[in-house]
Amino acid sequence: MQEVRSNLYPCRHCSETGICTSGEEGKSCRACVKYHELKGREFTGLACGTCGGLGQPEPITERMNKRIKPVLAMIIVFSVLIFIFLLALTKNPHFPEFLAFGGTLIGGITAFYFNAKSGSA
Repeated sequence: MQEVRSNLYPCRHCSETGICTSGEEGKSCRACVKYHELKGREFTGLACGTCGGLGQPEPITERMNKRIKPVLAMIIVFSVLIFIFLLALTKNPHFPEFLAFGGTLIGGITAFYFNAKSGSA
């Protein structure tokens, strides 16, 4: 598998404690109350909504970049499998060509995610 690296930065919202004290008189701020989907305004000791209580958040762009590739690969593979199944059911004359294309595409995606270049060897 691929080595996943995470760039964490000090959370300025909670001063790296993981507990929000940014509101009035050291209470949790409205943004963190809304993040936890709580009703009311007076809460103390809520986990920071910016970093999730870790004290070190990961930027959302990095999280999205790590998740988009695998999700896109799954969508492509499942949609190609569905198309192959539908073409086989309808006895489409182009089924052999699409099967060759789809098999190659799925094989390429599988080879990308399960190759041995993870560095553990």
